[in-house]
Amino acid sequence: MTDGPTGLDLQPARIDPIRAGLFCRCPNCGRGPLFSGFLKVVDRCAVCGFDFTRLNTGDGAAIFIMQIAGGTVVFGALFVQVAYNPPIWAMLLVALPLVAGLSLGLMRPGKGVMIALQMRSSPNGGGGPPEGWGRGVETGDGAGADAPPPLRGPPPLKGED
Repeated sequence: MTDGPTGLDLQPARIDPIRAGLFCRCPNCGRGPLFSGFLKVVDRCAVCGFDFTRLNTGDGAAIFIMQIAGGTVVFGALFVQVAYNPPIWAMLLVALPLVAGLSLGLMRPGKGVMIALQMRSSPNGGGGPPEGWGRGVETGDGAGADAPPPLRGPPPLKGED
């Protein structure tokens, strides 16, 4: 392994990255904080030095959390409406803060889990291409020899040229 920020030879941590993501800790070591703001991911782990700048979860966590919170509240509100028939203002008074609270409360752990899943499923432990990808011998078109062939469209149909 490479030397960490303290100069010690670090071994891979024996932790569950999903649990670390849920607790908003570094999925690599399980000890360092994952966020520096509400949803701002730190550049490097303060404990193990793992580089988070290569990771990009985008809006994946937000979409999952909105569907989970919205679906739970909508189906709960539908059940309460059919079973008890409360006034609509009472439903709004309960449902709107509930969906906002669930969305905001689940957003950090959801993004932490998405980062942990990206680290776990990536061959090089983070986002982006593996080291050295596309840096081989030049082929004349600006792509390295290790780069995949360019994408081409489907073959022409019979009768087309």
